[in-house]
Amino acid sequence: MRPSDTRTRQKKDRLQQARNARGKVWQNDLLDILCGIPKVWCRGWPADYSGQPYDIEATIDGRSWGIECKHIAKGSLPFSAFRPNEVENLSRKEDAGGIAVVAVRRDSPAVDCYFPWYYIRDRIESGERGSVKLENLPTDILNVLEVVHP
Repeated sequence: MRPSDTRTRQKKDRLQQARNARGKVWQNDLLDILCGIPKVWCRGWPADYSGQPYDIEATIDGRSWGIECKHIAKGSLPFSAFRPNEVENLSRKEDAGGIAVVAVRRDSPAVDCYFPWYYIRDRIESGERGSVKLENLPTDILNVLEVVHP
């Protein structure tokens, strides 16, 4: 292996670690937001859990919510950001009568927004390539169910 390959790999590892750290901060911030809402129970799944179904499990108004947190630097959220186990478990949550939500934090321009899994589920499961435009999505998690099915 060439020394330049090692340096490139180390740089990519550092970038991925920084991305993971920003995602963890967003997850913790969202847990704090949820804990501030009356009559809400929530907990984060352990990060080292193999095949983690989604990031946060919550009960809001007596309904079970599965919340997947995504953090991006800019632009739109690509469909490729969802791992197969996340797609499977968010879909299972919906099929079982729960509410599956994606929470997105974008750095530039800064926005925290939310949308229900059903908003993109069919397109992702069909293998379509694309991304989610974050404009006009709710910025309050309790308004997430106002997003209509496309």
